[in-house]
Amino acid sequence: MFCAVTETTQRVMLENRQSFHLALEETLRDIADPVAVMAAASEALGRALGIARVGYGEIDDEEEHVTVERDWTDGRIASVAGKYRMNDFGPPIIEELKAGRVLCVDDVDRDHRVGSMAAAFHAIESRTVLAVPLIKHGRFRAMLFLHHPLPHKWTDNDVALATEVAERTWSAVERAKSEAEKARYTARLDFLDALGKATSTLKDADSILEISTRMLGQQLGVSVCAYADMDADEDGFTIRGDWAAPGSGHITGRYHLKDFGRLAVIELSAGRPLVINDNLKEIASEEAATFQRIGIAATICLPLVKGGKLTALMAVHHKLPHHWTAHEIALVQEVTDRSWAHIERVRSEAELLASQAELRRANEVLEATVAERTGELMAAEESLRHAQKMEAVGQLAGGLAHDFNNLLAGILGSLEVMRTRLAQGRLNDIDRFLTAAAGAATRGASLTQRMLAFSRRQTLAPKPTNVTRLITSMEELLRRSVGPAVAVEVVQTSGAWPTLVDPGQLESALLNLCINGRDAMPSGGRLTIETANHWIDDRMASLLGLKAGQYLSVSVSDTGTGMSAETVARAFDPFFTTKPIGEGTGLGLSMVWGFAGQSGGSAKIYSALGEGTTVSIYLPRFTGDVGSEETLPAGRLTAAERGKTILLVDDEPLIRMVSAEQLEELGYLVIQAGDAREATKVLETGRRIDLLLTDVGLPNGMNGRQLADRAREWQANLPVLFMTGYAENAVLNHGHLSPGMQVLTKPFDMEALARRVKASIEGQ
Repeated sequence: MFCAVTETTQRVMLENRQSFHLALEETLRDIADPVAVMAAASEALGRALGIARVGYGEIDDEEEHVTVERDWTDGRIASVAGKYRMNDFGPPIIEELKAGRVLCVDDVDRDHRVGSMAAAFHAIESRTVLAVPLIKHGRFRAMLFLHHPLPHKWTDNDVALATEVAERTWSAVERAKSEAEKARYTARLDFLDALGKATSTLKDADSILEISTRMLGQQLGVSVCAYADMDADEDGFTIRGDWAAPGSGHITGRYHLKDFGRLAVIELSAGRPLVINDNLKEIASEEAATFQRIGIAATICLPLVKGGKLTALMAVHHKLPHHWTAHEIALVQEVTDRSWAHIERVRSEAELLASQAELRRANEVLEATVAERTGELMAAEESLRHAQKMEAVGQLAGGLAHDFNNLLAGILGSLEVMRTRLAQGRLNDIDRFLTAAAGAATRGASLTQRMLAFSRRQTLAPKPTNVTRLITSMEELLRRSVGPAVAVEVVQTSGAWPTLVDPGQLESALLNLCINGRDAMPSGGRLTIETANHWIDDRMASLLGLKAGQYLSVSVSDTGTGMSAETVARAFDPFFTTKPIGEGTGLGLSMVWGFAGQSGGSAKIYSALGEGTTVSIYLPRFTGDVGSEETLPAGRLTAAERGKTILLVDDEPLIRMVSAEQLEELGYLVIQAGDAREATKVLETGRRIDLLLTDVGLPNGMNGRQLADRAREWQANLPVLFMTGYAENAVLNHGHLSPGMQVLTKPFDMEALARRVKASIEGQ
């Protein structure tokens, strides 16, 4: 019978506890404030057990103090909200809690564990105590406590219910804290973003601080937010501006730091924030009086220390006591730091501008003085500069003059011999001199192309190129060019990537590099031509002056004398050469560098004295279809091609005459024009034109590119072939032409003219 009653009682208590927990869960579900969660759980438990006071306390990291934000009482005893030193209630009791054991004291006056510490419980009107510790991750983090003014016998059901409520309260509090922290973080980011946008364009300190104090004060809901500059003695300071909430007074004016108390002097002078929640309780009354006179009860004040000296302050104040949270202190600190950093930046910019203006004025005065007093010296310096410039020009001219004089001598000599033999009627050997003159002219054209290439002004005709095939095709030429004393080795990587380049310019670059390598090995040696695929990352790309990506390298290495670091640094400079005057123009490596850069790549020299030299050209990988490399045959036209009409435009009569003669010899009909105006008149007649062959640099206000665009207004998709003796990149859109437009570089022979004209008309 007794057992049945006991089982029924236990079942009823269990059901009651379950009902209680369901009701508690419903109550706590919609509470977002952690402190409100603690209070609601405490009230529910206190009413359920009929206990006078219930509370939830959080333990600090040192496990020495407990803080009760809010508790619940039934009115018989007072609240104990506040911060307490736990050992004041008896070390034995606290050790039990730290060990994770529930503390049950039915009567503090009779429990040996309390002993002499009973007075501490009497002071808070408690004769009986039930405390449930919450140990999380090995640390004493919080506890749920129940106090009653009279002795009370705690039952197992009381302990079980309190323990369950403690755990549920912990979970609910932590969830609410997490959500509150997330909301605070979002609000903080939104505020800082708005503050940044509001101040980003401001250029003076007062405007920055005015906006910052207003927005910070409104965000925190404080009474006043102010900023001040310190005097040199680090005691006097002036509040230059402030923001005050409605109903609060402004506090601008002159003050002395020592009047605000010893704590303010110590903390702020050391660069630490001054945080006061209630000055009437936390500092001496005479020091608090200074705050009270200007309507301040709670303060956060942030110092700016520069060079070990206190130079400025920013502060927020409440006219009523206020417990500042860590989040509020952190926000004030961040806004202060951002504002001062912004101010320092704009002040530095202003000082820099002022310094630059002052420097300009000083320079103007200095230049005027120098001009007035040292005219002869300046004239001498100008003469020296002119001499140096002429020396540099002479160095270039020496090399170019040597090359061109040799070429002109060959051309003029050949022409003179041909004129003599023609006059004598001796035609049997004249082809030899024609070939010699044409070859010299071709070499002259090559030299002008090298001059254009070093400045990256040559017009390229890029196309997908199989570099492996190109090197193989010119291998025999390279061997003959370097001579028998130099062994040539070609090392080609398997599966070398194609690249989009001008094959002719690449051939010229390779030939230049091989000849340079030969000249660096006067006693003979080994020349290695090598290709390789590369994945170039950001770090390597920055060293090479490239964009990160896939590149094919073409390298030429010699076993010659090598170069010093100083020579390597200047090797790509225009006109720089280590060869004697007359033996080199200094354009070879400049041409290589210019060609590589204009092709979207770069060039790099690796060398050391006595260790030979490697020059590598890096070219972007081409991922499209390379296709076959066919050349268009020159020669006579088919019947279907005869009668095609070409509009030839060139302001140079000789070039126009010779070109027209060559084209007519090939079977084309040629209409000649000396400038764009004459060509336009032809186009206006409506006559069909199969090709516009025009010089780029035309006189009278319309160049060749403009003429081409105008011509396509009358005849859409008209094929255009530009002729140019130099590279007008700006006119030709920096070498990138519209579909159906090509470039033919002067001078050109009849075969080249025929091939390019035929290709242009056929759209190839």
